[in-house]
Amino acid sequence: MTAIRKWMTRGARLVVIGLGLLLWAPGAHAADSPGRMLYVKYCGACHGPNGKGDGVVATFMTPKPTDLTQIAKGHGGTFPTMEVMQGIDGTKTVRAHGEPTMPVWGELFKDDVSYGMDQRTAIVGRVMLLTEYLRSIQEK
Repeated sequence: MTAIRKWMTRGARLVVIGLGLLLWAPGAHAADSPGRMLYVKYCGACHGPNGKGDGVVATFMTPKPTDLTQIAKGHGGTFPTMEVMQGIDGTKTVRAHGEPTMPVWGELFKDDVSYGMDQRTAIVGRVMLLTEYLRSIQEK
């Protein structure tokens, strides 16, 4: 048995498997996908409803929010999945999102070793859903 399988409870494994299936399922990026719903709720006010950096709060911000549809373009056409996940969860500093220890979204996307397995799994799931949604809206 691998270390990961020992580490994860049966319930946590089912959540991760379910998220994996959700992320790669055909049509998973419909307008009402879980990743889009999280995006609109937590990112849309600044980055805009379609990720263009034109949210209702953007007019009051300096510098302006990033156009999230251009992430892959800024990385030679390849979407940097891990880098994006680290920006969302606060392990990589994104200046406008606050300090890595206290991202703007507080505890919602921050993993902490003191959290229980269910809470840590839910956090990773949210980060994965948001990241996959951002990957799906990249402009060519």
